[in-house]
Amino acid sequence: MKPTLTQEQRLTWKMSQRLSQAIEILQYNGEELLEFLEQHLQDNPLLKWDKSNLPISGGELPISGVPTAEEDLYTYLKDQLLELSLQDGRKAIVEYGIDSLNENGYLDNDLEQWQQALQVEQEQVQHALSIIQSLEPAGVGARSLQECIVLQLQRKECPSFIEHLVEHHLEWIADDDRFEIMQAYEVNEQEAREAIEAVKRCHPRPGLQFAPIKKDYIVPDATIYHKDGRWHVDLSYLNTPSISIDQTYANTSIDDVEAQTYIQDKYRHANWIVMAIEQRKQNVLAIIEETVHRQVPFLESGPTFVQPLRMREIAFEVDLHVSTVSRAIRNKYVQTPHGIYPLKFFFQQGVKSRHRTETSSYTVKQWLKELIEKEDKNKPYSDQKLRDILEHTYGAYLSRRTVAKYREEMLLPSSTKRRSKKGRNT
Repeated sequence: MKPTLTQEQRLTWKMSQRLSQAIEILQYNGEELLEFLEQHLQDNPLLKWDKSNLPISGGELPISGVPTAEEDLYTYLKDQLLELSLQDGRKAIVEYGIDSLNENGYLDNDLEQWQQALQVEQEQVQHALSIIQSLEPAGVGARSLQECIVLQLQRKECPSFIEHLVEHHLEWIADDDRFEIMQAYEVNEQEAREAIEAVKRCHPRPGLQFAPIKKDYIVPDATIYHKDGRWHVDLSYLNTPSISIDQTYANTSIDDVEAQTYIQDKYRHANWIVMAIEQRKQNVLAIIEETVHRQVPFLESGPTFVQPLRMREIAFEVDLHVSTVSRAIRNKYVQTPHGIYPLKFFFQQGVKSRHRTETSSYTVKQWLKELIEKEDKNKPYSDQKLRDILEHTYGAYLSRRTVAKYREEMLLPSSTKRRSKKGRNT
């Protein structure tokens, strides 16, 4: 029997599309949100944007901030693993798979090569691949264009026939051949058109979203400041656009059925845009405010005092799913008394320390960096010695391997390479 769409399935798909779009809006930083609005304002005459709160200078929006570098795909994927609490052995298998991805986000090695390289069971590799394919961005870890698109469609809960269409008749999508789709899957022209549009909205090379972007400055999405004895958060004008519905069109009585249907559709869409942006504002604000509450030592004393913090802790406090928090902090920056920081900077892995407490990995790295800077260059500390000093002086408990990892992440050479020429000759 050929697959068909029921009215309930069509409704579910449309609801899923709205959910998917809401997630995309949540991920936007302030500048991306304004670009999104500009596009929809052109398409929907019922949307109104009051720009009176935008600071205008010479007809342009001001650009301020500090120089920044874009995050690469591999770091972004590995950072997500921290939230999964994987055992070291399983994590190593997943990280090997991440390192095997090409710049497009596709897996170059086949599973057998992966298995042989690590001398592990096939089931372990298959499970590791499923973990990678569950990460953001959707479609990463695919082994073909078809699989890449299907992985993205599965998150949008599209009608099942579209997956079959992609796997067996991708050329129909490329040729915009609605007739073939209608015949093969017994759907109407609107459903065929929506299927084609759903596929074309998928990113064929998700890894390229992390290609270096030539951008010299960033605009902070929020400002954190101290006033009247407490810390406050103000979202930037970029994140609080004043959007409303133009009631002139909405309340107009129209006899033409087609025009009336058009206005009703645009009204529903405009109403959804207004609600989605307001929900985004509330979520982002709640996440930043709770983060500020947890990071008061940083705000009062500086970066070295940043606290260990996991996304799931914030998710619990603000009653959101951890994946929502992950998306909300993506590509967003905050102005603090100590400069502009990526919001994700405040989510630090913890290192066990004295009195059953934890110290942030960033703080430990700064201690490590300071020890190396002040060491005797003729007799530099080995990683084991550094580990011992960190434990006895700062009460930080970590392995020699972790010390080496932190050192390499900060691009600090080994003790052999740090030893001065004079020291090597003695």
